[in-house]
This record gives sequence, structure tokens and C-alpha cells, in this order.
Amino acid sequence: MQSMRKNTSGSNVSDLQRRLKLLGYNLGSTGVDGIFGQQTEDAVKKFQQDRALLASGVVDQETWNEVVDAGYKIGDRLLYLKNPPFRGDDVRTLQLWLKILGFYPYNENGIFCERTHGALLEFQSNMNIGDDGIMGKRTVENLMRLQRIIKARKTSDFPYIKDANKKYSSIKSSIVLDYNPGHGDIGNPDLKSGASFINERIYICRNITGFCREILSGYGYEVRTTFNEDESQGVFLFDRISNANNSGSDYLVSINLNYSSDPGANGSSCYYFRGLKSYSVAGLSLAGAIQDNLVSGLGLLDCRVHGAGYAILKNTEMVSVLVEPAFISNKEQRRQLQKTGYQKKLSEKISEAIKIYIED
Repeated sequence: MQSMRKNTSGSNVSDLQRRLKLLGYNLGSTGVDGIFGQQTEDAVKKFQQDRALLASGVVDQETWNEVVDAGYKIGDRLLYLKNPPFRGDDVRTLQLWLKILGFYPYNENGIFCERTHGALLEFQSNMNIGDDGIMGKRTVENLMRLQRIIKARKTSDFPYIKDANKKYSSIKSSIVLDYNPGHGDIGNPDLKSGASFINERIYICRNITGFCREILSGYGYEVRTTFNEDESQGVFLFDRISNANNSGSDYLVSINLNYSSDPGANGSSCYYFRGLKSYSVAGLSLAGAIQDNLVSGLGLLDCRVHGAGYAILKNTEMVSVLVEPAFISNKEQRRQLQKTGYQKKLSEKISEAIKIYIED
């Protein structure tokens, strides 16, 4: 889809405004007029904040998917395994409830996949209500009767571990590395003020990813990437997510550079998946390890570790983190980032932290 932003107009903007209005977001006096004005931008930013997305005010594919997903509430429709799969907040809520009850130890990504189907079957069998794998009226009623238990749990933080004995064996973990080689992903600067940084950001992130791959391979890990070396595939966010999931890797580390309209903004941040009431325990630990190593090893300003609902963290099937080690919009940090030696230093600190985390 083509991104929607301030001053665009048309039927797609009207559709966006209608959906936001139904979700309770204030569009001001203009209402649904098909014009992406200031009040629509404010509503989009508030929606993005509520969904733990980058509050850019730009509606890209990731934000649009979240807007559509938000329109579905549990019990609105039958849910079952199909292709293409159901997706929406009703699926996300089902996954969260099953997670809290101990049937679904994964990220609640809002996609009714094989794992959701299996968890639902297990719940239905446990409750003796007929294990047909369909989220219908009877299953909803049984889940509603368990709301006292579900609501009593403040968090549901089950880490997903493919093979708990793997780290004690001679089998090395596998890692998939990612960066954004396109335009329209998280962290992308506003086109009016930051377009000159985009190609440079891609080049730097690609170099850091390449250096990390060499270092981690040297440590003995199996390392893959979400993109092809010739850049003919894997350009778009959801292509990269699909490539990551198809890789069967244990960990994903995505590299990006931060951007701010404030030229003084600087420092390093790392992100892990945080959902409705749950979070990735392993993701938080890995993000913390990388952040600590970057801050202590290179003297970077600590912009902390954050939970987020970015698709690269939510929709991937392994332990996933996003690393933003610097602001390309900061003059001094940009000058450093342009140096191959500094790119290697960043890569070394990121790779060291991954190794320490996996082997500790």
C-alpha cells in the first residue's frame, strides 16, 4: 500500500478516518472528510502510541494493519485455521488468554496460525468442550467464565524456547540478522526533513549487519539474514518477517539507526516485544545485554531498553530484538557512523553481547 501522511487525500484517507472514529479516536470538527489534516495526524499518532508503534503520524503498512486489526473484538466472528489466516485484535486477545492460562507460550501476534490452533485445541480438550479448533460461542463462554483467573494475572511472561536443552549440547544456536533496506519501516525519518539520511542509513546498517555476521560466524554460530545479498528480495518489512520465520532461527537481531528532528538527540536504545499484558522475557534479557555492552563499551548515552509492538518483534517466531545504537540525525554521531572502524566497533559490541547472552 502507499503510505498516507499529512496533506494526502482520497478514499483511503476516508476509510482510515472511519476506522479511527469507530475506535474512539477524536478527529475534531472536520470528522471524516477524506483529507489527512492535523487532527487526523494527531489521531494517528495517538493510535500509534497506544499500540506501541513509532508515533510518526504516517500510516504505513504496519500501522494500517494495526488499524484494521483493532476493529475486531473477541466474539465478533468465528475463528479457525484457514489460509490466509484470520488476523485481528480478537485473535490477539484469544492468544493472550490462552497464554495466561498456560496453553500458548508465544508472542500474541494477532494471527490465527498453527500454534494458535494447537493451543485452542489443547484448551478445548482440557475443558472437555469438544476439540474442533473453532473459536465459537461455546469456547468464548468457557473463556469468559475464566475471566476472574485471567484478570487476576497482572502479567503473562512466558518465554518461548524452542529447545531448552540446546544450550547444554554441542549444537550452536542459529541467528538471523536484519536491517531495513527499504523505505517505510520503523525509524524512517520524515520525508521532508530527513530524506537525505535514508540511503546513508541503509548503507551503514548493511555494513553493521555484515560485520556482525562475520563475527558471529567466527564464534561458530549459524548466521542467516532476512535479505538477499543482491537486494532483489526481502526489501519490504513483511517479506523480511517471512524470511526470518522461514529460516527456523533461534534469535533475530534487527539493526536500525534512530532519527529525530532534534539535532541534539543522541544515544543507544534497544527494543523487545511487549504485548497487551505480556512481554518477551528472553527478548528483554537479550536487549538489555546488548544495550549494556554498547553503553559501557563505547560510552554511548543510555536511552534505555523499551518494550514495543513493532511487527519485526511481534510477528517473528524467535527471540527478537531491535537495536538502534545511534542517531543518524545527530551531527557528531553521524560523523562517527560514517567511519568503517566505528561500524566495526558497534558490530563487535553487539556480537559480544549476543554471545555472552546465549552462552551464559
